[in-house]
Amino acid sequence: MPVTGIGSWLVVIDEFLQHWLDVNAALAPSELTLLGGYVRATLVTDRATLEAALNAVPGKLNLLQTARGDRDIKRANVRARMLQFGPAVRGFLPGTRYIRSIPLTPKFLDGPGKWRELMQDMKDLWTTINVNVPPISGFTPPLALSGSYSVLLFTGDQTTLNTAFTTVGTNEQAFQQSLEARDFTWTPIYERLKQYRQAVLATFPANHPLVQSLPKLTPPAGHTPKAVNVSAMWDAVLEKAKINYTTSDDPDLQEYELRGCLGSTKWKDDEAVVLGNNLPGILEFLSDDGLVASGSHVWYKVFVKLTTGNEKGSRAVKVTRP
Repeated sequence: MPVTGIGSWLVVIDEFLQHWLDVNAALAPSELTLLGGYVRATLVTDRATLEAALNAVPGKLNLLQTARGDRDIKRANVRARMLQFGPAVRGFLPGTRYIRSIPLTPKFLDGPGKWRELMQDMKDLWTTINVNVPPISGFTPPLALSGSYSVLLFTGDQTTLNTAFTTVGTNEQAFQQSLEARDFTWTPIYERLKQYRQAVLATFPANHPLVQSLPKLTPPAGHTPKAVNVSAMWDAVLEKAKINYTTSDDPDLQEYELRGCLGSTKWKDDEAVVLGNNLPGILEFLSDDGLVASGSHVWYKVFVKLTTGNEKGSRAVKVTRP
């Protein structure tokens, strides 16, 4: 099996390990050794390190997606209160000195810095209003929003949202580090596998069975399917994203696969997770993964997958939950 993607790395190494075992048996009592004393046992150790690095990535991504979902829920709740605050000041304190100080409401996708700034502005103004010095005739503090929502409750929500932003940032960094560790481990292994192939070709004649059975690193020539056209929208009745796509006419079509980047600012291959698979003839996916609150969004691609192992992704489309 050649290298066709990250999922093939360990399988390819296992094929080389088995072949190396056969080569060593043919060379016994010697063994095939690459530059720097790199032997089969070294590749076994490197494989274990790579497997650990590969296994760390999904866990880090899951923590990141969970943190993003928690952040989205919290900022949707806070934003709803911030949207109420301006009307409350204008309604209960019309024409007062406080009107000009009403802060803007952050957009859902504004960065943490903007959110923190505007939340603090609102808290400061709310606190000032509740002090009410000098007093404004006809107004008795404290100012409260619907459901007796007070500045104290807002302060608690502000703190938890700030923590959620920090948690997302921490998990984004941890996930990126896991990707770098994975790739850093794989790159020198791949170079060793290339060296191994050359060493075997130099050790045995061209018609030797160990040359004929030498594992491959690159796939044979094959065709890449055409991408399908995709459209996506939020279905308010089903409360899910609806992703529709055109038919692939490729004779080697095996299935369609929906992948998504949950809460990311754009499509990122390393963050994409499989959200569903459809057999030929089915031209719609439904998904609510990652769409946990008003303002939550997910980037989607539909992949055409062939029986040959080749695939092609569509353009990325975004769905935002209203």
